Amino acid sequence: MTSTLYGELGFLNKPQLTIPRNLYMPAFLHEVVCFSDHLFVVNNQRETILGGGISQTKEQASIAALGEYLERYASSFQLSNELITGSYSQLKQNYTCFNPQNIAYFSEEQYQQPTFALKRLTATSETHWIRSVNYITKEELLLPFFMVNVENIVGDGLYHKNTSTGTACHTLVETAIQGGLLECIERDAFAKFWYTQRSMRYTKYAQSFILNRFKTDEIIRNLFDNNRVKIVSYDLCKDAFCPTFVVFILFKKNGKIYQSVGAASRLEKREALIKATIEAYQGIAYTEFTSNQFKDVLLREKIGAFNFTEIDSFKKHYAIYNLYPELKHYVPLLTDVIGDSDYTSIWEETHAHHLNNFSPCELLKKGINEVYVSNLSTVDTKQLGFEIIKVITPQLHLLTGDFNYPYLGLFDSKADLFTEFPHPFP
Repeated sequence: MTSTLYGELGFLNKPQLTIPRNLYMPAFLHEVVCFSDHLFVVNNQRETILGGGISQTKEQASIAALGEYLERYASSFQLSNELITGSYSQLKQNYTCFNPQNIAYFSEEQYQQPTFALKRLTATSETHWIRSVNYITKEELLLPFFMVNVENIVGDGLYHKNTSTGTACHTLVETAIQGGLLECIERDAFAKFWYTQRSMRYTKYAQSFILNRFKTDEIIRNLFDNNRVKIVSYDLCKDAFCPTFVVFILFKKNGKIYQSVGAASRLEKREALIKATIEAYQGIAYTEFTSNQFKDVLLREKIGAFNFTEIDSFKKHYAIYNLYPELKHYVPLLTDVIGDSDYTSIWEETHAHHLNNFSPCELLKKGINEVYVSNLSTVDTKQLGFEIIKVITPQLHLLTGDFNYPYLGLFDSKADLFTEFPHPFP
């Protein structure tokens, strides 16, 4: 299997790499990356793709890395023979189509800004559409292709900055759908957490509280009993559809304090905390990588003047506060992360508004009545035994990778949103 996947003649033309364990990483975690740069051969829209995984065994980390790679790989194809071209007005005569009026990526105020380059899809706009399924009703329909794929088709026009949110990979379609839904819920919760931070009352747990709460839990003790880092956990459960955490890990290297961020949603609160913390540990190596990559791009002259227009990727979002840590003092949330006060000592295990499962009935009951699913699996990913699914949830907030185009369309137009500084999400 390994020889088929990796190497000059393999599915990925580069070998799988094991990331050396850094000083801050718990001994039981393993981190793996896979990479290829021969995608032009198969007409993929990206020149290179990298997938990373971290888990409690090297085998699980390898599978996670391959899964992330496959998600990015499959969602970057533009298979024209599988797409339908036309306007909503034309196609609705023969197909059930998603109504462009229901696309709420951006606010009215954003569209009116002279520097805002994105446009609305109208009923008469001609674009590409992809076959999808309404997860709630099982009805087939067409979705605008840009809502599903991560690369826009030249000629379609720019309607939003495409995002991979909701893309998931698994050997089973239903499990992949659940993974995509969890990612949509996680990004929705983080977007609300970030943009409403001025008015939000944080639920913040200290490292010592978590250790005391889970005294006999070996996994959590291995993650949190680490005096080489400071771990600050934020409980987003009150504003999420299921248990959700954002975890910050602060660590010191060469006299400088760096931050790594992880987030996760799960049906069980403990599982969400564990996953978010592992994601934050994975980000430690990523902090140095992104800082080195963008230190000559995100220049102090612009950043010092609070000009963040160059931040047009998640990598740059992640790098900015490690390159310029003084910016944290202008951000209420990041100032709170640094501080050692306002921790909570109350752990709420359950919330009535949380999902208990992912059945259509339960989703409707808890307020999610729009879930669409597109199968992006390609012939080769299926041959490997994997299904790649994109889950689209128009009711849930997206999180932008481009600071210039935050997804504010679902927020109250009168809300006091924190949009002055970029988020730190990777």
